[in-house]
Order: sequence, then C-alpha cells, then structure tokens
Amino acid sequence: MSVGAFVRERRARWDRLDALVDTATRRGAKRLAPEQVEALVHLYQGAAADLARLRALDAGPDLVGRLNRTVTRAHAQVYRRAAPSPSLRVFFLETYPRLVRERWRFVLASFLIVAGTAAMAHDAVQRHPDVVSDLTGIAGAELMGHHDPGDFTARFKEVASPVLSSLVTTNNIQVAFNAFALGVTFGVGTVYVLVVNGAMLGGYSGSFGESGLGRELWLTILPHGALELSAIIVAGAAGLLIGFGLWCPGRRTRLRALREDALAAVKLVAGLVPAFMVAGFFEGFVTPSDLLSPELKAGLGVAVAAVFWFYILAAGRPPVSEARAA
Repeated sequence: MSVGAFVRERRARWDRLDALVDTATRRGAKRLAPEQVEALVHLYQGAAADLARLRALDAGPDLVGRLNRTVTRAHAQVYRRAAPSPSLRVFFLETYPRLVRERWRFVLASFLIVAGTAAMAHDAVQRHPDVVSDLTGIAGAELMGHHDPGDFTARFKEVASPVLSSLVTTNNIQVAFNAFALGVTFGVGTVYVLVVNGAMLGGYSGSFGESGLGRELWLTILPHGALELSAIIVAGAAGLLIGFGLWCPGRRTRLRALREDALAAVKLVAGLVPAFMVAGFFEGFVTPSDLLSPELKAGLGVAVAAVFWFYILAAGRPPVSEARAA
C-alpha cells in the first residue's frame, strides 16, 4: 500500500484521536465518559501502530512528525488517567451512577425477569394456592398459618434489631454476589437467582392477597424491600452483563470479554454496598418499630428507593454547558 492510500484510510482515526486528546486536555482526562476513554485508548494504540508503519514506508518527516506529536499527546493522557485511582467520592458521585446508566439495557432486563416471574407466581398462587410452598419454601407457607394478621411484623420482632439488621445486610449482599458471580455461567445462574427472588415475591403476594392480607404484606415489605429489590436488580444486571459478553463477545475473545465485563460488573456490585446497608437498617430498625405507622414506614421505604433511582439517573452528568460543548 502506498503512503497516500494509507494516509487516506487512516486520517479520520487520527483526527478523531486529536479531537479526544483536545477534549481530555481541556476538561481533564478524569471527566471523560467511559466510552470516550475506551475510544481514546483504542485510537492511541492504533495510531502508535500507524506511526511505526509510516516510518517503515519512509513517509515524509512532516507527516511522521504530525502523527508522532498526536501519539505523544495521547500517551500522556492515557497514562495520566490510568495513574491515579479515583477517590471514593468521585466513584459514588460520578463514576457509579454513570456506569449503571450505561448498562441500562441489562438493568431493564433484570427488572423484567424479576417482575415477570413475580407476576406469574402471583397468578399461579391465586389459581392454585397449594403451590405456595413450591414458590416460597416451606417456611414461607408456614408463615401464613403462624402469625396473627394483627401483628404481621412479628417475625421481624423476634430478633434484636442490630442482629437482624446485620443478618439482613449480609444475606442481601450474598444474594447480590451470587447474582453477579453466576454471570460466568453464561448468565444462566444469574437468571436463576432473579427468578427465585421474583417467584418468592409473587408467591407471598398471591398467597397473602388470597387470604385478605395483601395490604399488610406490602406495608411490611416496602419499608426495606423497595430499596433492597432495587439493589438486587442492579446486581442482576451485573451478572447479565457478564453472561451476555460470554454469549456475544463481538470481536473480542471470550476471555477478553469476561475480563472487561467482569471489571464493570464488580464496580456495579461494589457500589451497592451502601444501599444494602440502608436496606438492612430499615429491616432491622424501621420495619419492626411501633413508633411509626405502617403507612409512614412504607412511605419512607418508597421514598428512599426513589432517591436511589434519582441518584442513578441524575448524578455524574456533566454540566449543561460542558454537555453542549461536547
């Protein structure tokens, strides 16, 4: 291939790299969106290879010098960004919510699996009440007959609040970890975890609703469950991300897809720890409390979950002026 043909083929990529380096220089490399960082690294690697090719083709010094300057500037931005690790403040206020938004398709898929399974389980119990033990376990079936409807929160009062809060937080983190880690089964294990959680929710809903205790059920679940379920859905999205990458790696090898997607998935799950701690606090201290009415406790739970999703949707976005400039 002649120098002219090679330049015509590659110039658009060099110009794109120049533009990204200019943006990183002006705004700071840390403020780049993840897809911009990925493009910067990819284009930098390609330009470095192109520079070696131009030298092998004995291209003119002006052309070689121009591309060399671009590669040098890109090198500085790539390794400047990679050097310092972001603080927890930056991670939670900027990186994490942006990461969840970028994987919204997996979050939606996770939600639909849980919601769809819950709806089917609810309908199944309404039609065939005897299947409740299959959907919620023996303990779930026994719960129907061992608690007075007037004291529906009894099971939460049987354990000291700090102990219950700790147990619930640990259990929820374990569920989230399973949903994430089982992504390596090509997502099958993740789907199983989500289906089990959806089936339990729908089984309880159908069973208690059939007995006229549906309102009491939701007033008991919502204080802690709204945020808890939101976090499990995001954890499920992390597992689905890994599974999808293994099924459809694109131009990547499956090993590379696993390595790259697992890194993003770990961040998705790590960012949920505060949410699970808050949900555990609510289940240990708020749900069993007699100081607040059931309606107020449920309202608080829904409000906390709404704040979580508002944070996911709104935090980490660039200022309007920067977004327009980009």
